[in-house]
Amino acid sequence: NIEQKMGDSFDVVQTFQDGQFQRILHDPPMFSHAGQLYSAAFYTHLHRILAPKGSLFHYIGNPDSHSGARTTRGVIERLKAVGFRRVVRRPQAFGVVAVR
Repeated sequence: NIEQKMGDSFDVVQTFQDGQFQRILHDPPMFSHAGQLYSAAFYTHLHRILAPKGSLFHYIGNPDSHSGARTTRGVIERLKAVGFRRVVRRPQAFGVVAVR
């Protein structure tokens, strides 16, 4: 059962209930186009809507590029700061996995 939601992700994520999801796939546009989707405020909502032990995959892009490496470091720091437990780089998948 898939329910399509339309709108700005930063606004829509705030409408979901606490612990509503077991898994989240986050594939935002480039940081320069949607920096708020890489913010601690947004990650706080992702943490809130994940069920305990739920996991997040955050696509970032090529971790070997200069901007990808910098973005990955910042994402990991912010995810940990908002309460995600295990936060692991997954360079082969161009992203990061985080567990609530």
